[in-house]
Amino acid sequence: GRGLGIFYWDAAWTAVTGNGWDTMDPESGNAWENQALFDFNDRALPALEEYLNP
Repeated sequence: GRGLGIFYWDAAWTAVTGNGWDTMDPESGNAWENQALFDFNDRALPALEEYLNP
């Protein structure tokens, strides 16, 4: 095949209020928020095009 990579997503990577790894501190966020393929409104970012047009 044409396997060029993977697409892995986890709901915890979505940057929304109260979403983070530390359940005692909902403002903690997470280290993956800036690795996203989707913006703060859950819309695809231009980087996703790399997966759609290899």
